[in-house]
Amino acid sequence: MCFVKDLFWDEEECVMQLHPPHSTYVNNSRYCLHLWRPTYRDIPMPSPSFVGVIGLSPSDAATLFAERDSMTA
Repeated sequence: MCFVKDLFWDEEECVMQLHPPHSTYVNNSRYCLHLWRPTYRDIPMPSPSFVGVIGLSPSDAATLFAERDSMTA
């Protein structure tokens, strides 16, 4: 999805994938997802700290979680 997003939008634009209520869901293909961005307003975004640890790479996160899991096993 990141690759597709970068094809159509600038890297600093926020776009989103919506998961609408089941009653309004349209599913014409099992393999199609849509990215969306409103034209004339900003998308409200959560604080980056709600998403993950700022500055922590995926490999560092994997190591950190592996260490945590080995301590609780």
